[in-house]
Amino acid sequence: MIIWNSILEARRELLKENRRTAVTIGNFDGVHRGHQAIMRRTVELTREEGGLAVVLSFSNHSDDLLGERPFLLNNPALRKQLLERQGVDALLEVPFDRDFAAMEAETFFRQWLVEGLKIRSLVVGYDFRFGASGKGDYHLLRELADASGVHLERIPPVMEGDTIISSSVIRQLLAQGQIELANKMLGYPFTIDGPVVKGEQIGRRLGFPTANIRIEPQYLLPCYGVYLVRMIDGEKGFYGLANVGIKPTFGQYKPLVEVYLMDVEVNLYGHHVRIEFLRFIRPENRFSGPESLQRQINHDLETARKYLNQLTVDSSFSGCTVNGQGTRP
Repeated sequence: MIIWNSILEARRELLKENRRTAVTIGNFDGVHRGHQAIMRRTVELTREEGGLAVVLSFSNHSDDLLGERPFLLNNPALRKQLLERQGVDALLEVPFDRDFAAMEAETFFRQWLVEGLKIRSLVVGYDFRFGASGKGDYHLLRELADASGVHLERIPPVMEGDTIISSSVIRQLLAQGQIELANKMLGYPFTIDGPVVKGEQIGRRLGFPTANIRIEPQYLLPCYGVYLVRMIDGEKGFYGLANVGIKPTFGQYKPLVEVYLMDVEVNLYGHHVRIEFLRFIRPENRFSGPESLQRQINHDLETARKYLNQLTVDSSFSGCTVNGQGTRP
């Protein structure tokens, strides 16, 4: 996947290659099944027309300026991988700054899409708006597209049951520990990644050595608790128990993610790993001491092994609530 960091760079490359494009636009945090439907159609159009499938997105979330800053579902590296997995040919990723936010809808369409990206087709979601103060609605977009000879399609919402799939709904599900339903909406396991760093060795003293994962504060953590997870280290994958929280039994109050790997001992210090969340097991609790915590961990391991055996046939889940909000470090 080609990555452009300015509209001038994109325009220069498209002129040089004499290529036209099918474009879709958005934050695409999560690259969930609703986003995937939009990108699938964008890619289909380019295969019909012989052009490039281009995603125009942002290096920061638009709500950083337009609303309350959300906890992000994907870090930049994972989001790029997810976009590429959809068959996208190029990503134009630019800052959503005050100048961009203040651009009139007509100016954006003409300068960025028609002149900059040499657009032939445009695919948008059902709730897409553009231009200063979001004044550009689908009616205006249709007028601009028709006047410019641009093929325009609007993709209807993708549903899970009676619920429209959206990044905000997925954040709420993760805040409630409803990891399996969140994964259904995403179309892949909710994932965090980061380097393995040295901790305080509490787990090792209990007989359960853990890998401590450093997480950047702008990315969402699910509900505090214990999860069945899969850790990816390069080409290797391991199942384990992840504790997300503050370890109240030991008076720790800084949120962290630590993973105990089942049936394997590996040295992961300094490795950059990926954690896929598969099943919520229980909320985080305060225990009377190390012995009661050890007993609970053994029970959690039994539960995790049962879940592993049921993973492909049992779609039920348990949940919890943390002040109705997603948690993060």
